[in-house]
Amino acid sequence: MDDLIQNLKDAGCGSQTIETVCRLYHDGQIQTAVKTLRKHRLSLMGSLRESQERVDCLDFLVWRMEKEKRQSQNNEKKERH
Repeated sequence: MDDLIQNLKDAGCGSQTIETVCRLYHDGQIQTAVKTLRKHRLSLMGSLRESQERVDCLDFLVWRMEKEKRQSQNNEKKERH
């Protein structure tokens, strides 16, 4: 049971989910425990997608700023010639 609890903690489960899954598992309600874990997984995947979108936005912003810097430097070189 300790391994199960540690695994649930490592998976980011909160105390409520850990208690529920352990109780269900102990009572032999494996399918319901799995259903609970799948709900938690869906939540994690939603967070992952949101984080990926934020990273993509930051990547775009960095790209755009670097592009503007290059264009500004090119314009300065043209003005000197």
